Amino acid sequence: MAPLILFEDTRQQKGKHQNIAQYCDQNGILLIRTMLYVGDYQIAGRGGVSVDTKLGVSELAMNMYQEHDRFREECENAQRCGISLIVLVEEELPGGRLDDWRSPIGWDGLPMWKFDPEKLRKAMYRMQERYQVRFRFCSRQETGRRLVEYLTGVRT
Repeated sequence: MAPLILFEDTRQQKGKHQNIAQYCDQNGILLIRTMLYVGDYQIAGRGGVSVDTKLGVSELAMNMYQEHDRFREECENAQRCGISLIVLVEEELPGGRLDDWRSPIGWDGLPMWKFDPEKLRKAMYRMQERYQVRFRFCSRQETGRRLVEYLTGVRT
């Protein structure tokens, strides 16, 4: 049987997700870098689902606020092409709730990020309603497994 082939977008910074590459290597999944229209990862032959990865809540917030136009355009492109887009955030939420998330404290004793988690959650719901994008959270140790589960529809 042919191995599962996972495409990684060439715009994805090389080495940013070493945990995903390691998961693929350990599970006989061939990881190939190629340009994707939307998202960071897709399974070969299954272009109807794409996963966009974020290293944490702070990267998600930056995309939702500072890079909103680019992020919205990606969601619109996915919707227009009939691609189900899943945003997979590599950070476990305290108590499973975004509203309870707190910014890490910087060297100066102040929060590194200044945004309201409740407002971010509401903005995510609006994106979900408008573009059918789904947001999921997991630990970095789970990312590879969860990514493959979302893309194949098969829980392992």
